[in-house]
Amino acid sequence: MQMFTKYIRLSLITLSLLSITPVAALAQNMGRDMPTFENFDLNSDGTLTESELNEARAKRVQEREEDGRMMRNTKSHYEFSRMDANEDGVVNKKEFLDHQTRRRR
Repeated sequence: MQMFTKYIRLSLITLSLLSITPVAALAQNMGRDMPTFENFDLNSDGTLTESELNEARAKRVQEREEDGRMMRNTKSHYEFSRMDANEDGVVNKKEFLDHQTRRRR
């Protein structure tokens, strides 16, 4: 009987964890296919210029259109200057991630 009780407990714990995992994964991806820094860093030099950012955005929109995907928020991106926190004319990975974090809030 004691072994049966342990089995039931283990089964309930396992089922609860399995039901939580998809919710946690969904919550983590609230950005819905948010692009990474590397998606925008077209020349892989570790920084983004304004023209590089604009080119990558246009490429991303075109790919989404060709895939027949929904085109939400394509006009609501922030200006480059709001991403360039230290105003040095380029956006590094930290500035990019900080900007994405602020947008998710």
